[in-house]
Amino acid sequence: MKIYYIEDNPFHQERFKKERHNYESLRSVPVEIFPNNKLESIYKKLDTFDFSVSDIFLIDIDLQSLHSGIDFAKKIRLINPDCYIIFLSNDTTKGLEIINQHIRPDLYLSKNEMSNVFLALENILVSRLKKVNNTTALIELKDSSKVYLIHPDEINYLSTIKGFRSSIEFFGTTENFIIQDKMKNLKQLLAPYHYFNDLKSFSINPYNIKEINKNTLEVIFKNEECLSLSATSIKKLLTYIDALR
Repeated sequence: MKIYYIEDNPFHQERFKKERHNYESLRSVPVEIFPNNKLESIYKKLDTFDFSVSDIFLIDIDLQSLHSGIDFAKKIRLINPDCYIIFLSNDTTKGLEIINQHIRPDLYLSKNEMSNVFLALENILVSRLKKVNNTTALIELKDSSKVYLIHPDEINYLSTIKGFRSSIEFFGTTENFIIQDKMKNLKQLLAPYHYFNDLKSFSINPYNIKEINKNTLEVIFKNEECLSLSATSIKKLLTYIDALR
């Protein structure tokens, strides 16, 4: 699960950051605030983002840019039909326009009542956790001839294999093997367990990491498995882990 905040007013961005610290249950949920001066370039690249079904989008309807919040939501809904979309606005007349666009927002809230926004986020988080807890913790992974039933805690990371679009290399706490699936599907499967999914070619279990060496650019897991990443990827991973604490 990740929260995306799409707002072009710096005042409301800062207010959101400050208010978030009052809600301990949400501190472990990663947040990305799109820079207000890059909204148009982000809009053009939305279909390249690896969004999860559990992601939450807080969108200001009245963006002062070429594309409105409704435009953003419409495109996001096409990319990911099942994610959460919450519209923020002070204009209550936009409801009919949203209905006519078939966006299906989950909520429509006032951007001036930020406490209500965070209460809504907490409710979504609780609902999501209940769904996870009510389902089996075992994940089904397949190769060409076998089916593996794996607990999320048994995974160190998953990696794409260059030249093979539907083959993924599994690196576990006790064994490694090849599975047949797409990384996008696996990331959605593992999203409720707070895996780090911001890298195109990897899904990483942060809870099995023992050490991150910024000098050698290596991630070392508890079983001494080692993963080499770029400096930029290491920085993203560290930021994500800090947000989980």
